[in-house]
Amino acid sequence: MKPEVFFLRYAFPCAFIIFQRKEITKRELTELENAAVNNVVLPKEKLEKIFHRAFNRIKPIAVEMNKDRWNIEVIKEYFLNRHTDLAEQGFEMTKKVPRTLKELCKIHKAVITDKKRSLFVVKFNKSTRTVLNSLVPNAKIGDLVNIHYGYAVEIVT
Repeated sequence: MKPEVFFLRYAFPCAFIIFQRKEITKRELTELENAAVNNVVLPKEKLEKIFHRAFNRIKPIAVEMNKDRWNIEVIKEYFLNRHTDLAEQGFEMTKKVPRTLKELCKIHKAVITDKKRSLFVVKFNKSTRTVLNSLVPNAKIGDLVNIHYGYAVEIVT
């Protein structure tokens, strides 16, 4: 998977917050959603501009790993190993939000326990949540997925 596609799958759920903050338009939100759902490669510059907060955290990881910030290993390190801890500490946008919203910002591994139209019911950490399946429509009951905000983002193998 191209780094731009992997990045957007994990970053897209945050686009709703960016939209609510009026930092992107409805048209841009729709474009991001279409690209995330259909694995469309968007220009790196556009992604860096929209998700500049994420890239402010990715750049030092790239330096630490001695790799380009668009290296897939760097992006995976950020989302799969560091993002949840950073969300717990409080991103600049989430420092003053309720605990439940902060939990949505974290990335969790979850098992799909039920499928209802465009939704999955997933279980993780003794919790159950409903998430959209548009990013992994072929996932099935029993699959392990990574979830972020209100989305199942990736099937974990």
